[in-house]
Amino acid sequence: MRIRKAVFFWVLSLAARLLVFGLEPASIRADGGEEAFKLNGSLRTIGALVDNYDYEPFFGRDNPTDEYSQTLLRLTAEGRFGERLSGQVHLVQSYTYFSGESGSGLGSFNLTSGAVRYRALDEAWDWLTDRQTSAGLWLDRFNLKIALPKADITLGRQAITLGKAWFWNPLDVYLPFDPRQFDRDYKAGVDALRVDFPLGPFSGFTLIGVLGRELDLSGSYQGGNEVWRASRAGSSWLARYFTNLSGWDLAVQGGMIYHGYQLGGGLVGEIAGWQVRAEAAYFWAEDSPRLPVPFEGDLFEDHLTGVLGLGRYFSSSLDLEFEYLFNGGGDAEDLTRSLARYQGGGLMHLGRHLVGLTVSYDLLPILIGRAAWMQSLSDGSFQFQPTLTYSLSDNSELIAGTAFHRGARPESRPPWGPEIKSEFGTYPDYYFAEFKIYF
Repeated sequence: MRIRKAVFFWVLSLAARLLVFGLEPASIRADGGEEAFKLNGSLRTIGALVDNYDYEPFFGRDNPTDEYSQTLLRLTAEGRFGERLSGQVHLVQSYTYFSGESGSGLGSFNLTSGAVRYRALDEAWDWLTDRQTSAGLWLDRFNLKIALPKADITLGRQAITLGKAWFWNPLDVYLPFDPRQFDRDYKAGVDALRVDFPLGPFSGFTLIGVLGRELDLSGSYQGGNEVWRASRAGSSWLARYFTNLSGWDLAVQGGMIYHGYQLGGGLVGEIAGWQVRAEAAYFWAEDSPRLPVPFEGDLFEDHLTGVLGLGRYFSSSLDLEFEYLFNGGGDAEDLTRSLARYQGGGLMHLGRHLVGLTVSYDLLPILIGRAAWMQSLSDGSFQFQPTLTYSLSDNSELIAGTAFHRGARPESRPPWGPEIKSEFGTYPDYYFAEFKIYF
């Protein structure tokens, strides 16, 4: 713990020095009028009531409801040091309370630091941890970027987004959003070296190398919470090429990702006013750990994942997005086995065929209504998530909504524990509200 604290405060000290370097009063703005240094932040707090169904292995005995809350303070600093060098630091402080013994059904929030893939530096300082509350301080981004005549090089913890699908992104391998996540205004970073080579107005070539460590089946880092650790299976390298042909954005990428190799591609274009999206990627597993008892087989297996989507924004402010997911690794015949793979990071979903639809509309200039629906065609279960977003001011908003899950509930299977009968029927319903303010 002392080593982690020392590293954390050393990183903060270095960040402060890098951002202050060259920031004399006369250099707060660049010659062209652009800001050379920006210090911003946000505060958001979420509260949720979880409506548990009657199943003791997941929620305990006589526990009809649970409460969840989390507050996040995020401070962001971005600076430019001369014409070519720039950097950013994002510091996050969290406080979380959950009355239950597990976070079942709370994947839509996905806001904690935790043990995550593609991070070699574990600088997080969990200064409060007990049965129901936790608090931590961590860095979500910390990087430097140098702009060269023929390439941009970014080194450090950075957000990397690949792919343009809405619910599911087979190409977006670095901390993608959970498809159930309603709040997507911020993406955390991975420990990477990224080199971008522009080849034209709409074309380019990107090389990405990421260091990370492996996670065990409980979601913790293998080897414990060492400050610095990296492994071949937990790291990644990718090469990506993108261009535009006849109005269609095309991309192809391939390389090593977590516990295997990936080759995939995507396209985005327009037909008769509708945006058409398609992404597909094939995964070859390597050195996979075994599934936990009583299951046989490997946690990671070779499989194909593909997404086909349609979207359109109308002048009335109506926005429609629809997608179909083929989840080649899903096992519709044994969802309990699929759940073990999903929890271990080997699958995007339990079932093999899923569809998703989201509809949004500006009810008022300051009030947006949105509804998202996802259904597993493999078992018939679904999630329905309506939300309202109210703009309180130019820099603050309130989001309120609920998530209903329908489908067959789990059943006990002595002596091995729960047997999953449907994907979305496994989750409880919940009601939530979120307040956000930016400064």
